[in-house]
Amino acid sequence: MGVHFVPRGDGVLLRLWAGVSSEIALACDRQGRITELGGALPAAAIGRPLWELAIPGHRDRLRQALGAALDRDGRPERIELALRGPDGAREWYELRIDPVSLGPDHQLGAICVLHPIGERRRLEREAFAAAMTDPLTGFTNRTAFIAMLAHLAEQDAPGALALVDLDRFRAFNLRHGHAAGDRLLVSFAGLLRQVTRPDHILSRIDGETFAVIMPEATLEEARLAAGAITAALAEVAIGAQRGELPFTASIGLAPLGPDSDASLRSAELAVTDAKARGRARIGTCPSRRRVPWLWRLPLSA
Repeated sequence: MGVHFVPRGDGVLLRLWAGVSSEIALACDRQGRITELGGALPAAAIGRPLWELAIPGHRDRLRQALGAALDRDGRPERIELALRGPDGAREWYELRIDPVSLGPDHQLGAICVLHPIGERRRLEREAFAAAMTDPLTGFTNRTAFIAMLAHLAEQDAPGALALVDLDRFRAFNLRHGHAAGDRLLVSFAGLLRQVTRPDHILSRIDGETFAVIMPEATLEEARLAAGAITAALAEVAIGAQRGELPFTASIGLAPLGPDSDASLRSAELAVTDAKARGRARIGTCPSRRRVPWLWRLPLSA
């Protein structure tokens, strides 16, 4: 049946609550106007609608949650929302709204308790970022890449995709060890950051395979970007010590389209084509008619 109490109008209980808790407690009437409060809220909030405490984008949700709580038979309502703090910063809270009445047919309003959850949300954001990030290079990982590619496909957004596969990387690992291989990958990631544009989306999607999503780019613009990558690698190769394996990459290009799987498959086939033609090349997806054998090759070539 909810909370039953006779209102005093002086907020004694709410101020006591605020003295022993980090939570914010307040009371509002049936119209949503704040009547009492305790905690880190200014006294000027009294008399204002409850939802004005929230940031603009969350006010409608708060108004709806209050209405839902008041319409229920004593059952509380819970939502998460952000308030604008005294310094203007956004602060996150979990809000519990408990209807208040003197009886089943005499509702007075609601008691609202705001529990700070900023630290929890920070940890959640960090966990989400970690799940979507390649720990070695700091690029987004395959999971994030597939999600971004699917999102662009749903929007039918124009652009191009480049898959960059380091040549003979497994042989490099065998000769120099995995630690050296990791250093090479980190170095290559840094090179990619230098030669790509700020709006390009960089991912490491497999051991030695990187992806570059180029929003709004034409295939010709993507070819120029791929050329910048191969030119930078050529400079690295010139400076390498004698006896090192060539530091080169095969790049496959494909336009973005409404089918993300098809775009990725086209870029993978383009990489396979580039490797089949001698590596250290830029390829675009060939047609079945031009090289029918290519469609039967494993993509790990």
